[in-house]
Amino acid sequence: MKSTLIYATMAITLSPSVLACTTILVGNQATTDGSYIIARNADHSPLVNPHWFNHPHQTNTQGTFKSNSNAFTYPLPAISLAYNSFSKAKTHDTSFGSAGFNELGIGMSATESIYNNPVILAVDPYNEQTGINEDSIVNVILPRVHSAKEGVQLLGNIIEKKGAAEGFGVAFVDKTGIWYLETGSGHQWMATKLNNNDYFVSANQGRLQHFDANNTDKYLSSPTLISFAIAQGVYKPKQDGEFNFHNAYSVDNSNDRLYNYPRVYTLQHMYSHGIKTTLTNPLAFPVFAVPTHKLSVNDVKQGLRNHYQGSSHDPYANVNPKETYRPISVFRTYQSHILQIKPTLPQAIGEIAYIGWGMTDLTPYIAFYQGAKIPAIYKTGVGTIADNTSAYWQLRKVQTLAMTDYNQFAPMVKKAYAEFEKKQTALMAQTQKDYLAIYKTDPQKAQTLLNNFELTVTHQAMATASNLQNRIITKMTSDTNATYPFKGA
Repeated sequence: MKSTLIYATMAITLSPSVLACTTILVGNQATTDGSYIIARNADHSPLVNPHWFNHPHQTNTQGTFKSNSNAFTYPLPAISLAYNSFSKAKTHDTSFGSAGFNELGIGMSATESIYNNPVILAVDPYNEQTGINEDSIVNVILPRVHSAKEGVQLLGNIIEKKGAAEGFGVAFVDKTGIWYLETGSGHQWMATKLNNNDYFVSANQGRLQHFDANNTDKYLSSPTLISFAIAQGVYKPKQDGEFNFHNAYSVDNSNDRLYNYPRVYTLQHMYSHGIKTTLTNPLAFPVFAVPTHKLSVNDVKQGLRNHYQGSSHDPYANVNPKETYRPISVFRTYQSHILQIKPTLPQAIGEIAYIGWGMTDLTPYIAFYQGAKIPAIYKTGVGTIADNTSAYWQLRKVQTLAMTDYNQFAPMVKKAYAEFEKKQTALMAQTQKDYLAIYKTDPQKAQTLLNNFELTVTHQAMATASNLQNRIITKMTSDTNATYPFKGA
């Protein structure tokens, strides 16, 4: 029966890793409006209701940060910068921060789960008990750092001294550019700064390759990155030539050919038309690429919503639970974020987080200005129990209903949310214009303007979701030929 599609597609995407994600980074010379963009689908479980927290600026703080997932600890900073973040509703407001900006305009996204070379891990394993992991990264780094590069250096220092509890990639952004860090093992790591005219995509793999220890404006790493690789026999300079981080510290196996590389391939072919790469030779994929057209936030949304639509590999339209290619948009995504920095605008409106709750293909991206007050609806409810008040569950219910018959219901959901996003874009343009006209002379009125924007788009998004729920249920109830569970019994 068609209603089994939701269970089939969940089964497709729950293996092999329940912590898988997809990352997109875009430099400011590769975007339509000169903005920097870092984005990621956070894929874990459909029963995670993330709350959107504002953490206040604090001085004379004392004590210790403690992870909620292992025994990792870290001293609290004397001065804690204000920042916002996502956290798992069932745990704590400093658990799995996922993404956000701090008061100085530094943004980050953590983490892209990656897998390191087992030969290296045999001698330098992850410190799963007391090392840093996704649960802690955002909430430890954002309250402290004054630049994206400083964020890389701080996280790298923690990896060196306390260890990484898992393999991960982390993106950092500020008004000067984007940095991306990847682990190499329990205590090894490297990071690079994205060229401003490039974009970068990652799908649960170590993607970084080139490294230049003499160019610290573009590359950073653990101090023994290369010598450790030589000592373990995974890098032989005379035989291998130039050091390649991916070859030494990452894995490349048959699972990558189905689970990871199709996502990278699809995004690169979306953004770089005519690129001459094939899935039969994925090691030839460029790490960084120049798009054939300037990319917008909408282009990034389309990438994060991709499920190989229009091809034989679309598991949803083809109702194929045995599809081997792992799509980018999966039902178990609990939130997706696009962090954008527009360097020429005031910080309050120049830093925007577009957030999609749940499955990206069937959810709207709601815009949040850095300077706005976040409505309470985004801090309500728990993950494992559906409710009628939280933003997450109002949107997730639509997705769950739509997946009972994707081909019938998905088009109406996508159309409705596209209309919402079009209205939101128009309102953002007007809000930006009005804000720039008054923020210097009447800051209080300018603040109210941003707060009202968030209330307006929240009301519109939730009203759209409510209408969709009713439309789908009405259709399911009135369709006498349907084969939903127990229909006609």
